[in-house]
Amino acid sequence: MLSFRTPNEQEFQNICHFISEFELDDRGLIREEFTVAIRDRELVGFVRLRNHADCIELCSLGVVTNHRRQGIGKAMVSHLIKESIGAIHLVCIIPEFFYPFGFAITGSYPNSIQNKLEYCISELVVPEPYVAMILKK
Repeated sequence: MLSFRTPNEQEFQNICHFISEFELDDRGLIREEFTVAIRDRELVGFVRLRNHADCIELCSLGVVTNHRRQGIGKAMVSHLIKESIGAIHLVCIIPEFFYPFGFAITGSYPNSIQNKLEYCISELVVPEPYVAMILKK
């Protein structure tokens, strides 16, 4: 069974390691913005709700490699959606993962999401195109 909570300091250090390993956005990491998924007292996943001045961004979603394909990422996103208030933005290369939660691709987004898109395109280079998505609540 999964449980969700704010990471402790050691878990946050592990998250920072995984973010580097998974080549995720490592800018301005704040422990309190993260939620960890714990199974049998082990950190198996993490996700961040980043508080920008102009929006809330879901980012840095990661599942520990040997725990993938078990629904942990989906469970974390569902948990954050239930806990959040208002619209949630994100930038990703796998919109198909987020469609079932009600996210939609958008061409209209706050400046912080424009900056994130530009950062991803220039610094986190992948073959897939980046898209901005929004979940309106």
